[in-house]
Amino acid sequence: MSVATVLNSIQQNVYGIAGPILMGIGSISCILNLMVFSKSTLRKNPCTICLIAVNLNNFVNFYLGLFLAVLATGYNIDPSSTNIYFCRFHFYIAVVLGCFQSSFIILASIDRTFITSPNAVTRQRSTRRMIIISMIGISLFWMIFQSHALILTEILEFGPGYFVCYYQPGIYTVFMSYHAFIVNGILPTALMIIFGCWTVKNIRTVSRVRPEIKSMDTGNMMIGRPATL
Repeated sequence: MSVATVLNSIQQNVYGIAGPILMGIGSISCILNLMVFSKSTLRKNPCTICLIAVNLNNFVNFYLGLFLAVLATGYNIDPSSTNIYFCRFHFYIAVVLGCFQSSFIILASIDRTFITSPNAVTRQRSTRRMIIISMIGISLFWMIFQSHALILTEILEFGPGYFVCYYQPGIYTVFMSYHAFIVNGILPTALMIIFGCWTVKNIRTVSRVRPEIKSMDTGNMMIGRPATL
């Protein structure tokens, strides 16, 4: 038995056994998170709205992304390799959901930066209305921007009788490789670091201002009893 055959068998067993388990654990985690974030005391928070959207996105991705991967790799059932419309829809949804997830997390970090700002005007930008409008705008942007996946995805024959749903070979494949590396890798990480450091800076600034205000108030206190006439 060749090494390739052994590795393929291991991959198939991992997807076939561990895949459903991971889907079950992930689904339960998303449901529990949604139950917590949907509490009346939390869902009014703009950041919580982003986290609810992230969990909904992950839940959908489990059954439109991981589930299909488990079927294809673990059980040799791949509808996307036989139906071009399903192939394109599958890739489009996978790309869009990936962009949604990173964008909503970045929005949550931006909201934390706003709410911790020492500037009152900046803090006022942390509202549910602003977050919802931003999420709708970003969602529409990614849905339109990633529409190329509905056209430039094909069913390719990699071997005799072996068909795979994948990007068109050539420039488009190179573009999608860099796109995934930048949009889903470098850019979210860089923005999270930037806004995270910014939030920490805001918190430290506010922490330094409060003791100064307290000391000023203490200095203006009257010591002793008031004089009586």
